[in-house]
Amino acid sequence: KRPTGGGKGSRGVRPGTYKRMFPNLFILNSTGEVLIEKHWEGKVPRKVVDAFMEEQVKKERKLDVVPVIETPKFYLVHTRRGDIVLLTTINKETAPLFVLEIHNKIMQVMYHYFGVNVTSRTVRDHFTLIYHLLDEMVDGGFPFTTDINQLQAMIAPPTIVNQVMSTFANQDQVKKALPEGMLTKIPWRRTGVKYHSNEICFDLIEEINCIIERNSNVSVCEVKGSIVCTCKLSGMPDITLTTSHPSLIQDAVLHRCVRINRFRRERVISFVPPDGRFTLLTYFLRGPTQLPLFVRPSINYVNAVANVNISLGSKMREFKAAEDIELIIPFPKEMISSSLTCSVGSVNTVETAQGQHREVHWTISRLPKDKTPVLEGTAQFPPGFKAEYRPTLVVQFNIKSWNTSGLTVDGLNVTDVKYKPFRGVRTYTRAGKYHIRC
Repeated sequence: KRPTGGGKGSRGVRPGTYKRMFPNLFILNSTGEVLIEKHWEGKVPRKVVDAFMEEQVKKERKLDVVPVIETPKFYLVHTRRGDIVLLTTINKETAPLFVLEIHNKIMQVMYHYFGVNVTSRTVRDHFTLIYHLLDEMVDGGFPFTTDINQLQAMIAPPTIVNQVMSTFANQDQVKKALPEGMLTKIPWRRTGVKYHSNEICFDLIEEINCIIERNSNVSVCEVKGSIVCTCKLSGMPDITLTTSHPSLIQDAVLHRCVRINRFRRERVISFVPPDGRFTLLTYFLRGPTQLPLFVRPSINYVNAVANVNISLGSKMREFKAAEDIELIIPFPKEMISSSLTCSVGSVNTVETAQGQHREVHWTISRLPKDKTPVLEGTAQFPPGFKAEYRPTLVVQFNIKSWNTSGLTVDGLNVTDVKYKPFRGVRTYTRAGKYHIRC
């Protein structure tokens, strides 16, 4: 929802007149304590945090809180990552997705600077550095410098050497002069990059999100794919990448380095890469697709006892072993005990943190080729128990050297350099929200 104006003389707000303004940011911990507060337009009182926490208390799980919360005076837009929350209040025609995208970019930068395990303790320990990063990333409420390479050139990452120099030599982590790369036509790549061993690798990753009915019919299916590049090349290389089925890349999100006009005209990915690891493009495929695994579930309740029989196996024409398989059965919290055995892997029972379910986890490290794994047994409930619903199974897995769309890298050409780099391509498929209804 968004306000349409009101009162005498009000003409409302025409569609498409959203203001791309990022007015403020609150970084909270899991208890609602404000770790960092920054305002670019006006100043919003901290009591808005109380309104957000009140909405959170109403939900059984924190993840159930909607990203955009409407209050009488504000819209509260938030993003949750682990035990920290990024909260922004807007009271004008600001597009919520614009705010969420900035939240996501801030978290990506923090992951790059501090590692993937960013917690409230990380924010406390690097309080000053995060303030410097926010100053560069947002200027006057508008996104300014959000590229990782540009930020690294201006603000040094918190390495041990930098921390020692900052403490004993009184050297600031923020550079005094503007880096040279900021003044070029290719600001996303640092100047003067040199490597002893030049290499560029691409990871083609696809994530399957689907809902499969009890009769094995696919109700919903979507594939989210991405091409992630790791570039360690000297100089200023120019790269051209071609794929086997470019028509598949329709709903694509491109990195800023990709020459978009050539991509639209020839479906060729041509670019000067940033240094390091980055996502070159993301694409979405919707509709029927080849699923790698089948799951045949059977869970029947008889006299407060659930009889379980579940089998799974490969559906791939050319067998590729799925790894790190985990099948989760969310039974009601009233479950007393379970007596389940599996022909392959291991099984254990876990109570969720919120206490809403008791989950049975069936884990298989690697799917065998010569046999079909089976999980069978019973789960006991109190006398007179009647199940209100059938559980929906959740499956996780990883498959190397295979993807569901058939998209492959056909050609990779590196020009404007005098050396011959190493070039590599890897393919992965993993489960996203892979749900099976019983």
